Amino acid sequence: MIRIEVKGLQARLAEITDLERNQLPYATALALTETAKQVKERLEGEMRSVFDRPTSWTLNSLRLFPATKQKLVARVWMKNEADKAAPATRWLTPQVYGGPRDDKRSEKLLRAKGILPDGKYIVPGRDAKLDGFGNIGRGQIQKILSGLGSQFDRYSNSTDSRRSIGNRNRFFVMRKGREAIGIGERAGRGKGKVKLVLAFVGRPGYRKEFDFFAIADQVAEDQLPIQFELALARALATRNR
Repeated sequence: MIRIEVKGLQARLAEITDLERNQLPYATALALTETAKQVKERLEGEMRSVFDRPTSWTLNSLRLFPATKQKLVARVWMKNEADKAAPATRWLTPQVYGGPRDDKRSEKLLRAKGILPDGKYIVPGRDAKLDGFGNIGRGQIQKILSGLGSQFDRYSNSTDSRRSIGNRNRFFVMRKGREAIGIGERAGRGKGKVKLVLAFVGRPGYRKEFDFFAIADQVAEDQLPIQFELALARALATRNR
């Protein structure tokens, strides 16, 4: 998390008048918040450069916590909550720090069912249908989990309905000898009609792609003095009315 605090302004603070000092808490909070906005915008722009076709979910994954007169700290960090999806902190922090990624929800469900072997993870198979961002759609994942009986909610798993029976017959664990290698999909009769939609691989790792802290620190260092002068002028103009 990047924290923007009142540092590096000591010389300027020593020069301000009593009138300016009365407006100082408001001006400081405003300057910190405006600087944090600049940091957030710069980081979002960096995402477009370092990530391959980032989704809108990725580009909207940062949150700004504004400063107040009572708490003179503004913060920018990743959202730590989500609606039926992994929070941004789970899948974006590996891009910031590097290292192996955490289990996806789908991997936990498949592992609990005994389908995904220990030490294995899922990636799109050679025959997977990918969206415009290079990912398997959530709906497709849900169909696979349902067909394999791996949904956490038993009511979401396949039932005796025609559609559910179709999913149950459609998806299966592919093996090479005794080793599970992925999830297959039957697209018709015959060997050539079997597709590999999910592959089982060793634990994926990430290089440090998103230089979050260095970028944020540089923007904060450049912008805070500028934003403080602007905020102080704004505070004094408001005060004099």
